[in-house]
Amino acid sequence: MISFGFWNLIILISVALVLKNNWRLDDEKTAWKNSLFLKSSAIQQSIQFFRQPIVNFLVQAGVVLVVTRFICYTGWLVYFLNQPNPPLWDFKWFYVASKLAHQHLSPFNVEIFNQSFCTLTKVCGFIPPFVYPPNIIPLIWFLGYFSIDTAFTIWTVMHILAIGLALWGANILLESKSPALRTICTISVALIYGLVHDLHVGNLATFVAVLLLWMFILAKKDRDILAGVCLGLAVCKPTLAALFVLYFLLKRRFTLVFVSVVTVTSLGFLGLALTGNTLTQFLPDASRGFSLWLNDPSVSPYISITRLDLVVVGPRLFPNNPFFAKLLSDLIILLLLGLVGWYWYLQQSLTGWSKKIYLAEMVLFSCLSIAINYSQQTSSVMLVPAVVFLLNDLLYQIRHCKFSRKRISIWLAGVCCLAVQTAVIHGWLIGSLANRWNVKAGELPYFMKVTIFALPSYAILGITLSILVLAISSLRQKQVMKFEPLNRV
Repeated sequence: MISFGFWNLIILISVALVLKNNWRLDDEKTAWKNSLFLKSSAIQQSIQFFRQPIVNFLVQAGVVLVVTRFICYTGWLVYFLNQPNPPLWDFKWFYVASKLAHQHLSPFNVEIFNQSFCTLTKVCGFIPPFVYPPNIIPLIWFLGYFSIDTAFTIWTVMHILAIGLALWGANILLESKSPALRTICTISVALIYGLVHDLHVGNLATFVAVLLLWMFILAKKDRDILAGVCLGLAVCKPTLAALFVLYFLLKRRFTLVFVSVVTVTSLGFLGLALTGNTLTQFLPDASRGFSLWLNDPSVSPYISITRLDLVVVGPRLFPNNPFFAKLLSDLIILLLLGLVGWYWYLQQSLTGWSKKIYLAEMVLFSCLSIAINYSQQTSSVMLVPAVVFLLNDLLYQIRHCKFSRKRISIWLAGVCCLAVQTAVIHGWLIGSLANRWNVKAGELPYFMKVTIFALPSYAILGITLSILVLAISSLRQKQVMKFEPLNRV
């Protein structure tokens, strides 16, 4: 029998060969030939440093090892999840809801859902209720035709396909055809924690993020009907997708919004019919289930360490003062909304209130979707467009602008905040430290709660602010270049 170490070596060699063959700038070398950015003394010193043989080797080895570990971990995870009696986690809620719908029973009723969850999964006791909207039922209907293990295998394959679509979509939005930059983009996107962690727990976040990503690609090509269908499907997880309905209303893309509303409404009424519900029956069940769901430790902003939205910032800083806790979180969120609104106004006023879709707007609304609403680790997959934006912004600076220490510092801050949303922080640091305390009982030390365990939330705020500053400064640069084409910024 061939050991796993042997396969690890084969994967290592394969990764090294693939990266070597794709580590080429091609046409970018010509485009950067007269770049004032690259002629800066600071950049020249950095280039000379990384060209040193030992440094160059260490960087290449580091990249190869990271990619190899990622592939091995993902392969092991897929194998482990499809063994008998896998943990399944979030997937169980969707499976039980689908089974109940097949019996024409309501998963939104707390008692019915709890009893069926115990029967189907053999996990009993207090079970957080099913709090998704009824439009999700037609989308998960197919799960009820299979046993739980077979359904989860199908769910896993769907996640792998969704990851592939996310990587493909990111490369479409990248403003370079260079194999090296496309490789960097693919690796950076793949390292976003939610992309593979969502596969691990079986949530919907990756599906929603991919639908929104391709909605954006289709909307840029003025395929509003297809984009509207994607948005309508994505609203099955409204905390991540609902904000984009407002965005397209503001952009006056009314066809897209109309199609999305028709899609989500049709799915909603179909979901109610499949579960034997009417709207008057659904609303009280949903209200009761939502209030019980808020009491779950994984949801509570005072206890949960898996939440990364900004709502938890105040409760972590002021655990004994609910008024100041809520006030601080609300002020941060209102400030963020105001700044994004200001950018949107500047963008629209400079482009004559155009209906054109811009990547910076998409990224900011993606960040807001996980910053101002309830979101957990799986939701970090919404940051995929942020990776593309930062790479595109760097490309723009290299091609058209002088080197600016202030601007590159903001860019690096954004990169560091994105790095926090990887397994290095979520899995290895927070995950390992959390095992030392009874998190569900709220036994985390105050200092740890407001520092290390709050890093993902601070990073969401940091990436949003850095992208906001970069987007606003890019507007000014482009205006200067428009009126002074002979001068470099």
